[in-house]
Amino acid sequence: MPKEKGSKKNKYYKGSFVIGKKADGTPERVYVRGRTKQERDEKLAEAKRLHARGVMLGDMTVREWSVRWMEIYKANTTRTQHDHYQAKLKYDILPVIGSLRMRDIRLSHLQALLNNYKGGKKGTVEKIRQAVRQLFTDAEVEGIIERNPATRLEMPEVGEEPRRPLTAVERQAVLKVAETHPRGPYVLTMLYCGLRRGETAALDRAAIDLENKRLTVNKSLTFDGNVGDLGGTKAAKMRKNTPRNGEEVGVRVVPIPDALLPILTEQCESKEPGAILFPKGDGKHATGQTLIWWWRSFSRACHITAGAKLYRNAVLYDTSPFGEEVTPHYLRHTYATDLYAAGVDEKARKEFLGHASKDVTETYTAMTDEAFDRASALLNEYYKGEKWKPKPSKEAAAAARDEELDGDLSKFETPEELFKKLGI
Repeated sequence: MPKEKGSKKNKYYKGSFVIGKKADGTPERVYVRGRTKQERDEKLAEAKRLHARGVMLGDMTVREWSVRWMEIYKANTTRTQHDHYQAKLKYDILPVIGSLRMRDIRLSHLQALLNNYKGGKKGTVEKIRQAVRQLFTDAEVEGIIERNPATRLEMPEVGEEPRRPLTAVERQAVLKVAETHPRGPYVLTMLYCGLRRGETAALDRAAIDLENKRLTVNKSLTFDGNVGDLGGTKAAKMRKNTPRNGEEVGVRVVPIPDALLPILTEQCESKEPGAILFPKGDGKHATGQTLIWWWRSFSRACHITAGAKLYRNAVLYDTSPFGEEVTPHYLRHTYATDLYAAGVDEKARKEFLGHASKDVTETYTAMTDEAFDRASALLNEYYKGEKWKPKPSKEAAAAARDEELDGDLSKFETPEELFKKLGI
């Protein structure tokens, strides 16, 4: 029954109705209050209407619902996806609206949250919006809220992410440094085969078919902390159902270009089928920190090769034509651009890149050996134009020098000239 409560100055009117019984048998009530009797009666009528529709009328906060949402609605996601949603909640969503009640959230709250990222990277902001939308859509389905306030949530003005291939200068620096740098084979494999960083680090000797010039990508290292977790590729994790044609999900085969073949041949020497192709010093898979060190060392050499100035042995990035933002993933973007520039058809490009999503037509269309070989030939023709070539094997280099000298040493006036010619 409605009651009056409070002092004359701060008087409000309270109302309630029973929605069930508690565990101890006492009535469980929903309470409302208003500054006037009319406001109290309107709130009471609205509460009864919502209860009749099955909407929960508790004071659950966004933070409380997010815990339940992760436990129930995100229980079957991959580890990477689960961590993605958890991070968005922890760092972007809950600090702003976590203490508010779900039923009190309005579009203005969510739009203000998203507007804080104005000018940020498009991909990052889009992922935050996606998490917010799913959080409140599932709350509406669950009956925690009557209307979804995130339905009309709009993106603020954002910057485009630097998804670009290497520039001509950057590419030449990479190829030049790869000739002598110990991580050259690792980097060139990403550049010439379009592999992701984790896929490259997971390669073993059995994945390399030197005779048919093919590389099989069926594993990847993902990192939750420093130690990598060896599992399926990104496509395998995203596409959970096996196609009807019997193909193994997330496995792809890419051509090994002639420019990379001698490098991988030397890398595979004396390795057993299960041996890791690019191990760290103890022969085990590289850790996350190891991969960071590898790229840091390699990119530093690229900056210097491209003409960057040094100050006390530190690279002055503002003097370098090699982009400071360049990461190993730029090599994959470069490979995608090379496929297009070489004239490789769209079907083959998608197969070689191993994109996580495929349409229905592609699922039922297998790539023939003829199409594979045709795409491989186009790539080899395209890479003939490279200004810098990967360092040849020791045997090939010695044979080339012998052929050039042709046994005639009389043309060299001094031993120094001969040594210089031989690179000694």
